[in-house]
Amino acid sequence: MNRYETIFIVDADVGVDDQKVIFERAGTLIDDKQATLLLFDDWGVKKLAYEIKKKKQGHYVRLDFCGNGELVNEIERMFRHDHRILRFMTVRLETDVDPAALKAGMEVVDEPAETPAEAPAKTNDGDKEDAGGTPAESPPKTTTETTDQTEASSDETEKPTDTSDKE
Repeated sequence: MNRYETIFIVDADVGVDDQKVIFERAGTLIDDKQATLLLFDDWGVKKLAYEIKKKKQGHYVRLDFCGNGELVNEIERMFRHDHRILRFMTVRLETDVDPAALKAGMEVVDEPAETPAEAPAKTNDGDKEDAGGTPAESPPKTTTETTDQTEASSDETEKPTDTSDKE
């Protein structure tokens, strides 16, 4: 199986019920072809970079799935025939992948790294404390001394160049 990513834009004027129907049809196609949906990422309504079919906004959705080329053809055919889909694009991310391993790896990534109780505490003066409760060490402050430099002679000074266009 290959891993694919499909991003599609639904007309923002379409009702929530119609959007759910489109999303369910895409999910049903993936299930019917014995493929694996890794991630359904709803980005919401965003302003389009340019007008598409006289629309200035669209509802962006990203599907991350494992399947074969036949599935991609079916999804794109469905999008091509649906007038509510403004644009779509499918990209093959990886070849010969194990969907179960990818899904297990994505679940680990989705979990939060630390809970608020595990986050480092701050003192009143803004110094961070490490897990042991001691103030974190700040790097030593260094001072740099400047030396006086003699000015360059008039021969070495740069003269401004004229960059204006002359006709």
